[in-house]
Formats: sequence, C-alpha cells, structure tokens
Amino acid sequence: MEIAALVVSVMALGVSVLVSVRQLRLAEHTNTLPVLVDLFREHRSMRLARAREVVFEQLPEWDLAAGMEGLPEAERNLIRELAWFYDNLGALVTHGVVDIEPVSGYLGGSVISVWERMEPLVRVERAKRAQNALPDPNRWQEYFENLYHLVRTMPPPQARAQSHLWRLPHS
Repeated sequence: MEIAALVVSVMALGVSVLVSVRQLRLAEHTNTLPVLVDLFREHRSMRLARAREVVFEQLPEWDLAAGMEGLPEAERNLIRELAWFYDNLGALVTHGVVDIEPVSGYLGGSVISVWERMEPLVRVERAKRAQNALPDPNRWQEYFENLYHLVRTMPPPQARAQSHLWRLPHS
C-alpha cells in the first residue's frame, strides 16, 4: 500500500511540474505576442516598405564614402528608420524578449537581404564615427548585425519547419 501511495504521489508531482512548465510557457507567449504583432505590423507599414525599396533600388547606385550624410535627406531618413527597426528587433531577440524562430520565419529573408545591402554603409558609418572619436563606434547597428547572424544560423525555412504546426514542404 505504501508503494502505491508513493507512486501516486510521484505521478501527481510529475503532472504538477508539467502543468507548471506549460503555464510558464503560455505566460511567456502572452507577454511576447503583443510585441511580435506590433513589430510585424510596423515592418509591413508603407514607410518601412518604402525604405526597403530605397535600400534595394537606390542604395547600390549611391557613393557611400560619406556614410549616411552622403545620402539624400528623405532617403537617409528612411534608411535610418529601417536600420533602427532591425537594430531594435535584434536587441529584443538578443536579450530573449522575443524568440528568434518567429522573427526568422516571418522576417528572416528581409533581415538577410537588407543587411547584405546595408553592410557597406554600416561599415563606412562606423569608420566615420571612430574618426570623430564617438564612444563605441562599432556599436552602431550592432544588434542588427547580430540579428543577421542569428537568422543565418536559424534560416527562415528551418525556423518555420521547427514549428509543430508547419505543414508546407521545406522551401
């Protein structure tokens, strides 16, 4: 009888632990869901869509030797806003506020392609900041760069395929 009671107690403890872990995961998702929804909405905004167009269609044509200051003002503002968006997103992922999987699964292709177009500009801008003795010049867009490497490690098709609800063939 004592063994049966012990087994029941151990099983009850196990179920309690599993339920607690599940509730903790649900609470984490409840906290991150509004953040992700807002980030995805902002990424779809007309302003950031226009900024991505500028990065892909116009940025390669410009001489980047002067960094951000060498860009036309309207386009510079769009590019800066887009870079800050990805930098902020990178900070949230890096510090565990948002998981990399949904970010990579939904925005990973954009993160990769925008970083690869903007990297020369970022390098020039960092060098300019170092010449001006600004503190920690390499920090400019560092979270964006880190996000790029995180997405390369967890590419969009892999991030989507890891979801137990993904049903489409791997792309």
